[in-house]
Amino acid sequence: MPQVVVLAGGLGTRLGSLSENVPKSLIKVAGQPILSHILDWVVAQGCTRSLVLIGHLGERFEDFDHEGVDIVFHKEKSPLGTGGALWGARDLIEDRFVLLWGDDLHMIDYSSLLQTHNSSGCALTMTVTTGHSSFNLEHVGGRVIRYDKRLDNPEGLNGYEAGTSIVEKSVLDNLGRDGTWSWEEEVYPAMSGLIAAHLDDTPFWDMGTPERLRMLEGFLKEGRA
Repeated sequence: MPQVVVLAGGLGTRLGSLSENVPKSLIKVAGQPILSHILDWVVAQGCTRSLVLIGHLGERFEDFDHEGVDIVFHKEKSPLGTGGALWGARDLIEDRFVLLWGDDLHMIDYSSLLQTHNSSGCALTMTVTTGHSSFNLEHVGGRVIRYDKRLDNPEGLNGYEAGTSIVEKSVLDNLGRDGTWSWEEEVYPAMSGLIAAHLDDTPFWDMGTPERLRMLEGFLKEGRA
């Protein structure tokens, strides 16, 4: 299985006081940090190496560990956005990696995703769900042909990025740059038509707001019952 890279440097401003003194990915859900739940699934999928990109309150990760996976932390000196964070850590990133968001729990089968990636011939494979309440991309014939995070032109959108991708490092090498920038808002449009769409409607949980955090808490407690 490839290396897993987790983007965990966000400020968590939508969570208000919850993220004032705790990094968003260390906020506890059902008894343990969301990052621990994410890595539980990573280990279950056979991944043993993880790079966690941190920023806001990065010192709080000092004592964090997780059984079954070797974790390397990389802290950015100032907020650089998702693209800038990846570019700044490029020397630690392997030739192929699974890209995850540090506030999303997405329990999909990585083997199936990897199979789609290998058979597509694409350098980037994105998990796409059609079961979300809104859409932010258009996919046709197994390819993502348009990504529209800001919904500037919602007509024709028929899927939603579900938070788990497989990326060849060549994408970062070719499109990355210094400075502050967004991976999803720059790389996805630049690669329109060259991104493989892995269709999977497994629920994904984004705990970016207090309401979504409560929903995730309920899901995890029901799953353990």
